[in-house]
Amino acid sequence: MKRACITLDLENDWYFEDGECDHLTLAHLGEYVDMIADLDVPVTVFAVGRTIERFPDRVAELARGIDAEFHLHSYGHDLSKSYDFRRELRRGVEAFEDHFGRRPDGYRAPQGNIEPSELAALDEAGFAFDASVFPSYRPGVYNNLDAPLSPYVPEAAETLVEVPFAATPWTRVPISQSYLKLLGRPFVRYLESTPLPDPLVFDSHLQDFYRTASHDRLDQPLKFLHERNLDRSTDLFRRFVSHLRERGYEFTTVSSVVDDVRPEVVGR
Repeated sequence: MKRACITLDLENDWYFEDGECDHLTLAHLGEYVDMIADLDVPVTVFAVGRTIERFPDRVAELARGIDAEFHLHSYGHDLSKSYDFRRELRRGVEAFEDHFGRRPDGYRAPQGNIEPSELAALDEAGFAFDASVFPSYRPGVYNNLDAPLSPYVPEAAETLVEVPFAATPWTRVPISQSYLKLLGRPFVRYLESTPLPDPLVFDSHLQDFYRTASHDRLDQPLKFLHERNLDRSTDLFRRFVSHLRERGYEFTTVSSVVDDVRPEVVGR
């Protein structure tokens, strides 16, 4: 059985802090819930702590509307890497626990940019898994071309399982909604004819599906990149989900994958 996990990073849209562009894609949450319910797939949601604190009703709406499990996506989604990670982690855990009444089992770093020392801190804090590593290359952010494509225990951890994002086996192109949207139908056709990883952990954001005024605030070339194929983004997503089913993938959650692989990878 091959497994696919649809994941959603629930966060502010590119972190414009003024009121005009603050979390605008949450207005489309109902459309997202309807799409996921229609596709009948579970979603693993990685929620930013500040988003949980500020929009608890929207987080609850998402939890009610779809088959979802929730984990932590940092406290403030700070891309500067200038913060104290352990303090940031504690604040995120507190915000998560205040809302859900439990500690998060999983973590995802902003932009997938995580350091070995941060993986060690997650391990020490009792997290079951991390789902941050893109086994790919992004200039100035990460170079993980030598990272495994399947779950593993990082060298910096003892029991923490790393569940990497999906990427194509040879070319190492991330398999995510942002890349489906950016590269469009030719990329979808390529994915339909090439081997795919198992498990396949698919990344997405609300801003990958829905246009808001925050798109207009982006500088070029980011504006062009994020608006490309935006009008057909949901169609591309539906097509890819349908293709995965045709290839025998079963949709599940990241924590279920971790439960399946833990006996194989811990202590290896």
